[in-house]
Amino acid sequence: MTKNVNSSKNAQPPKTKGKRSVVAVSVTCSPFFVFDVESIGLHGQAFAVAGGVYDREGNTLHEFAYHCHPSQADGEFIDREWVDANVTISIASTKKAYPKGVRESFWNEWLAAKEKWPGITMAVECGWPVEARFLNACIDDDRGERNWSGPYPMHEIASIMLAAGMNPMATYERLPNELPAHEPIADARQSARLLATALKSLVNAEVRHGANDADLD
Repeated sequence: MTKNVNSSKNAQPPKTKGKRSVVAVSVTCSPFFVFDVESIGLHGQAFAVAGGVYDREGNTLHEFAYHCHPSQADGEFIDREWVDANVTISIASTKKAYPKGVRESFWNEWLAAKEKWPGITMAVECGWPVEARFLNACIDDDRGERNWSGPYPMHEIASIMLAAGMNPMATYERLPNELPAHEPIADARQSARLLATALKSLVNAEVRHGANDADLD
C-alpha cells in the first residue's frame, strides 16, 4: 500500500544544534476514534460495538453504541457461556436486529467522524483478534466501496502504553463512567483515557530529555 507523502517533500527535520528535539506526541493524530467490540469468543462474530471520538486529553467529543442480541452472532457454545456471565450492554446502546446492522452503524460512525474531524486516527487497545476481525467484516460487507476507507494506520494503544513505560497487560483502576468491565462503551472510555495518559507520559519524557541535553551544553 502506498503511504501518504503529500507533505514529505517540504518537511524539514527540526534544527536541534546537537540537542534532542522535543516531539509533540500529544498533538500528532489527534483526535482519536477509539472503540471496543464484544464478540462470541475471540474468533466468533461480533454482536456489540461502542466508542467515540476523544481528544488528546481523553475528553469525549462524540460517542456511540450499537448491539444485537448475542444469539444472532455466530460462535461456540462455551464462548456464549462466558458472554452471558461477563458482558453487559449499556441501556444507551441502540439495538440492531443482526450483526451486519451493528457493523453498518459502526461504519457510518467512522465515515462521519472522518468527515467532521479530518485527519482523525483510529485506535484500539489490543486490536488482535476481536477488533481486527470486526473491521475485516465491515470491509467485506461492501468491499467495492470500503476497500480504501479503512483506518491507516490503526494505532494500538497497548503498544503506545508499552513505549510510555506502562504495562499494557496490567489491570488498571476504572473511573465511575468506565464501569463495568466488558461493557463496550465503558471499555472504550478507559482505553481512550489510557491512551491520553500514555501520550502525556511520552511528551513529558521528551521534555525531560531535552532539558537534560540543554544542561550538558
